[in-house]
Amino acid sequence: MIAGERIPYLADDDLEELGFQPASAFPTLTMPPGMEVTFSIEVKPALITVDQPQLDVWDMTLEHIGRAALANLRRVAGTWQGSVYEDRSYADTPARMLDGWPHWAVSLVLLPDELQRLFGSHDQLFVAPYQCNLVSLPIDVDRDVAADLVDLFGYLNPQSLLLGLPAFVLRHGELSVEELPGLEGDPDDWRNEEAAEESGES
Repeated sequence: MIAGERIPYLADDDLEELGFQPASAFPTLTMPPGMEVTFSIEVKPALITVDQPQLDVWDMTLEHIGRAALANLRRVAGTWQGSVYEDRSYADTPARMLDGWPHWAVSLVLLPDELQRLFGSHDQLFVAPYQCNLVSLPIDVDRDVAADLVDLFGYLNPQSLLLGLPAFVLRHGELSVEELPGLEGDPDDWRNEEAAEESGES
């Protein structure tokens, strides 16, 4: 799982009081193209993130887990029966996504060959609003438009938005990262401002 920052529902201390672990408790590994990655066990319908005590029980390093996780991801993506669909509802920009938004969608950037098999090998720009939603845009899309699209998803569901992630550029079959223009404000504030405006109108 790509470890973007999250907008927390609760502070770390409050999470620990309730028996939950903060995001900082889960070990990460840097993997190409230069992303911090955590690892999860799928126990439908939930995903359980691997923590250090679990690694200790298995007597395994993150590098060992990483190899197994990539093999699992390759198998799941390789046997996936879905398709890619196109949505032009934002600024008439063609945005292509995996149908059904599988939970492993963004992790495809760790497997460029599977990424290209599903989305095509042509030059394109990917943005990753949520773990389950990888969005392909034309390579020449205005980067402000690409950033605005991520912001739009953040407005719809700020708690699931992956903050601080770059765009992923596929050019001539090579995947690299590119910083997007910065997010203006906390998406959670957008809803609060809108709620305040609606309250003032009523």
